[in-house]
Amino acid sequence: MKGLKIIINDKDVINIASDRVASIFINIGESRQNNYIHIGGLDSKSYHLTWLEKEIKIGDKIKVKVSEINEITPLKERIPSDRSELVNKYHMLEKELKERGLI
Repeated sequence: MKGLKIIINDKDVINIASDRVASIFINIGESRQNNYIHIGGLDSKSYHLTWLEKEIKIGDKIKVKVSEINEITPLKERIPSDRSELVNKYHMLEKELKERGLI
């Protein structure tokens, strides 16, 4: 299966793949809490997948290679999507942005 091989600091190796989407989010900001990597995805049953969530710091090396993946790293978490919850959150955020005059 086509997937991603991620190596962090030449020691942590994570092989990810999904029947829908696999992704890597790397966030960097001035605040320490904004500096992290999230390795996850979504499967065809709309479950949110998480392999790794980790703080990153200056000097960390992250290598990503598109690969043929034979063995996927075990998931840390697999959470079902709740559409009604997502719709409610959307309306709450929409209201907040309107009140702030941003939309």
